[in-house]
Amino acid sequence: MGDSYAVTAEFYDLLQADEFRRLAERLIRRWLGTPEVGVLDVGAGTGLATALLAEQAGVVVHAVEPAGAMRAVLLSRLAGQPHLLNRVRVHAVGVQHVGLKAVADFAWCVNTMACLDPLERAEGLAAMRAALVLGGRLVVQRPPHRLEPPWELPSRRLGDDLYTGQVTCADAGPGKALWRFVYRVTRDDHVVREARESFEVHLAEPWAFADELRAAGFDPIAQDEKEIVVALARR
Repeated sequence: MGDSYAVTAEFYDLLQADEFRRLAERLIRRWLGTPEVGVLDVGAGTGLATALLAEQAGVVVHAVEPAGAMRAVLLSRLAGQPHLLNRVRVHAVGVQHVGLKAVADFAWCVNTMACLDPLERAEGLAAMRAALVLGGRLVVQRPPHRLEPPWELPSRRLGDDLYTGQVTCADAGPGKALWRFVYRVTRDDHVVREARESFEVHLAEPWAFADELRAAGFDPIAQDEKEIVVALARR
């Protein structure tokens, strides 16, 4: 994971931040409540949700992000918001290796589960359960369960340049897909730069992921938009 997102990190905030921030604001408003112990942000990425959670929660946010390229943006974002620096602790490992115990009563895990194979998902969910206190709330985006048609990322103009992105999905074998991201910079209708990055994605049926949650010690209690599941930590 350390070298993953080496291409995508450059383009993520420019092309995807607005949409992700709107989603995060809606979900955090609905489900955050008032944490009293701590907050766990799994797959913190460039720190968009991390900053929102740190602003709204009066407790420490544990930001888990193993990809160095994304973590560099996260740390730069925090450096630009000095009032948040004492509210965030960054963990540079995958959640299955973070080893946190009862440090949070709210956990956030969006755009992450799809990157984990079934064994890693089980380990990751178990680690999140260990990090939550009894009754702690998890907001998690389940993995996709089918191939998706190609889609365009929002475009952004930067000076005279237009930044665009496209995602295509291909079958990568049983229970797997390959997401191919193509980023382009055009000027006067000419492509001046193109960058590509692919990610192996692991699929799971919604009912199967619900079973995985239960096996890890969670009780699913609700569903929300964008394949979001809300679950409570039990004994």
